[in-house]
Amino acid sequence: MCAVGDVAEAWFCLENVGDLPTFFTWEFPSPFHILPTTGLLEPGQASCTKVTFHPLVAIIYEVQATCWYGKGSKQKRNSSISAPAKCAQLLVSIKQKRPEDQDAEGAQKVLHFGSVSVGCTVERQIKLYNPSVVSAPFRIEVAPDMLAEDHAFSCPTTHGNVPPGEKKSVSVFFHPETLDIRAIDYLSIVPSGCASQTLLKVVGFCRGPEVYLQHHCVNFGWVNLGQTSEQALWIEGRSDCTAYFQFAMDCQESVFSIRPTFGTLVGKARVTLHCTFQPTHPIIYSRRVACLVHHQDPLFLDLIGTCHSDSTKPAILRPQHLTWYRTHRARGLTFYPPDILGIMLREKKLQQDKDGAWAPAHLSLPIQDLEDMSALQCPLIPPMTEYFFDGTSDLAIFPPPVSIEPTEVDFGACPGPKNPNPVPLYLMNHTKGKITVVWTHRSDCPFWVTPDTCDVPPLKSMAMRLHFHPPYPNCLYVVELEAFAVYKVCPSRRDQGWGCLSVLKLEWQGRPARGLIQPSDSLVSPAPLLGAHAPLCLLPAPQPRHGLGEVYVSLGGLCARRSQGISHSCLSRAGLTVCTFPFNL
Repeated sequence: MCAVGDVAEAWFCLENVGDLPTFFTWEFPSPFHILPTTGLLEPGQASCTKVTFHPLVAIIYEVQATCWYGKGSKQKRNSSISAPAKCAQLLVSIKQKRPEDQDAEGAQKVLHFGSVSVGCTVERQIKLYNPSVVSAPFRIEVAPDMLAEDHAFSCPTTHGNVPPGEKKSVSVFFHPETLDIRAIDYLSIVPSGCASQTLLKVVGFCRGPEVYLQHHCVNFGWVNLGQTSEQALWIEGRSDCTAYFQFAMDCQESVFSIRPTFGTLVGKARVTLHCTFQPTHPIIYSRRVACLVHHQDPLFLDLIGTCHSDSTKPAILRPQHLTWYRTHRARGLTFYPPDILGIMLREKKLQQDKDGAWAPAHLSLPIQDLEDMSALQCPLIPPMTEYFFDGTSDLAIFPPPVSIEPTEVDFGACPGPKNPNPVPLYLMNHTKGKITVVWTHRSDCPFWVTPDTCDVPPLKSMAMRLHFHPPYPNCLYVVELEAFAVYKVCPSRRDQGWGCLSVLKLEWQGRPARGLIQPSDSLVSPAPLLGAHAPLCLLPAPQPRHGLGEVYVSLGGLCARRSQGISHSCLSRAGLTVCTFPFNL
């Protein structure tokens, strides 16, 4: 007995009982097949012969097979072969059914995987039951109208056989790689022969990580010059998905630092971050740092602090000033220095809203309508848009108050022994007020800018020089330098506004003539390290007594260069952070 579409086998012995060797040949009708079909038998020799039965119709087959032998194959021997063929049945059901599954008889079966974290794999099983008296061969096919790489669902079992009266479990896997999509696919369980196939619909949703910061602003208050302040906050994952994060800043060269700068959140985990503020000048400081999360929009953390010395005590910067700054930026007021804003205030060209921010009076809005001014003129900027269009490239949401050229500096190969020539930098002041720029760097930094302090007139540019003095040969150096700028008005006042601007430099030094090995970069999954940048912003300082907000400016840069065979493309916004590493000749 055999199922339609299946194969059954039987064996018998063919023996030469004569005194002479003889050739033999079998003749047989379909759906039977005899092996070997021809052969030579010596006297007394026997041959094991196999008969295979592969029916295509569910009937009882009775046929005659003929064996020709002897001289000239003129003798024959007939053998009767009979075998019934039956249709196999295969019942498909879902194991460990969930409420959202559909497993009713006569209806389409639906297998739900629910929400699965991106990059993870979830397994569910279906059950195949054979109630018939014959084996039930089957094959499983995935919908052919999709490319292989587009399949989020997979079934390693492509074919099999279920013995009579038994059950077989088949695993189906869901491995999503695209965020926030509802994946749908179809699996066909096709039994052999005349049995009808079962179409199984598989459904799953892909979810990404949910990473949150405890606070969006860390306020260090005021710190005396030469001292260090440290505060802690946590970053946590609220999803079962593993999350990889990295803060986009060079903590070695900044007055602010975050430890750890990058890490992994496995499931619903929490990591404590230690933020440090070590000022170098008696000014106010502010920096907006992006926290890049794999498979999630970036988070932003504002770091603010004020430094006092014995002779200089600027007003303390507070989180409220960040809110005023963003409102003033949207209203086009950040390009005006405090003295011009004071004139506008006296001439009734500015008026104050309920939050304490200023609004141009030419909008002709009554005071009561100023309550909605912030909502009207401060659009909610998507995090990814803010990250990429922060003013460090040609495209920006808001025009940058200060720009620097170039934003990328590559000193290339420096064979030595002399230091490379300085690279000119041009700082452009786009505001209507005079600003002062102060560069900060650690004493052993191989890069520095001269002059380290300069004044830039309104709507003018200032030339600077970037120097590089490598302390060790055959090393790769990457640095993000940081500077702070202030409107230079009322120099005797204590409440001037300061901000941050930075440039990223890349240099490689070696001696190619001695067979130097060239390093290369690669993006390694699943824990990518993402490139760093500094944001561009114009921020109001604490308001003086007459109610005017002063401002600070910041500028960021990013390096992505290629020199002497070293690929630095991973320094782009979706690439690796390149670290300094020595290698020997």
